[in-house]
Amino acid sequence: MVFNSLDRGIEDILARLKNLGLTLYEAKAYITLVRKGVMTSTEIAKEARIPQPRVYDVLRGLEEKGLVLVSEGRPKLYRAEEPRIALRRLIERIEKRIKEDYEATVLYLESIYMGEAREFYEEIWRIEGASKIRDKLYEVINDAEHELLISAYKHVLDDLRNHLKRLTRRGISICLVMYDDVEPLTFIDEHRYRNTRGVVIAIPDRKELLFVTNWYDPERLVPTGFYTQNKHLLKVFTEYFLHNLKDLSKPVYIAFGETVFIRRFVNMTRAIDMINILKKQGRKVHVRVKGRLVKSKEDTVAEGIPIDTIYDLYRGIARIILKTKDNRILSIGGWGATLEDVEADVIEVIS
Repeated sequence: MVFNSLDRGIEDILARLKNLGLTLYEAKAYITLVRKGVMTSTEIAKEARIPQPRVYDVLRGLEEKGLVLVSEGRPKLYRAEEPRIALRRLIERIEKRIKEDYEATVLYLESIYMGEAREFYEEIWRIEGASKIRDKLYEVINDAEHELLISAYKHVLDDLRNHLKRLTRRGISICLVMYDDVEPLTFIDEHRYRNTRGVVIAIPDRKELLFVTNWYDPERLVPTGFYTQNKHLLKVFTEYFLHNLKDLSKPVYIAFGETVFIRRFVNMTRAIDMINILKKQGRKVHVRVKGRLVKSKEDTVAEGIPIDTIYDLYRGIARIILKTKDNRILSIGGWGATLEDVEADVIEVIS
């Protein structure tokens, strides 16, 4: 008999069927039917070594899972459905149920999670180990909706390359500062080179920050990662990235005006860069800004032609002068703007 002395192959299949949601007795009964063909419940119980009082519940369970067919009349006859078809349908039902459970659970838990004041937004979370850091890095960069600032070494880029390509296909503007001299990365908006041992940084949309120390020599050093949503640290690291890493680095490849003619930014200086490059090429440029009025704090949308841009690192000024359709002149400022008319959250540059 099949189950008198289980060989390793049968043990493995029994375990796998249990992983698909079958009980041990259901798995035994199904294998027996696949092997023997049409059988009565008594024959199945005997062959599969299932207690007779249990066999009806076992066969009912297999029928509900779509793994067996049952004849009318007495005695009832049972036949296994073709395994490839039956198990595929079973997996599809499992996947559908898991997805429904996931969506319902996430919806409920997020309503609680987001509804409470989250003190940990101000915390800095330490991440130990290269593997965990990489997982968090993938998670962080995939949160980008408009723009990603990232600095990296070649060994980090090798793992990130496909992730960055997917972001670009979604229309995310990526500014990458490499600490290694590598071939131009023409699949991103902005590739720059800074010959230094720097911190690996990832900032998507001013929403969150991951920075990693001691990652320049993965063979000898153990990196340490830090993750936070603290707005003060986000501002510090964003300004460090833009004004130290980016502004003091060597441009390797810039896609603005070459292959990219429309982008959204949350950082004013990068929007200014794209505007200036496009205007230098003699192209018409249109700007759409979502933000708030500086005086009243009311949400607003401003659209028009950029007639001037101002960026003075030493005076801490970065603004766009916009002429609207009704000939109003508006000054657009970036994060924390106080002297301009509008504080921008998202700046869309279109040519």
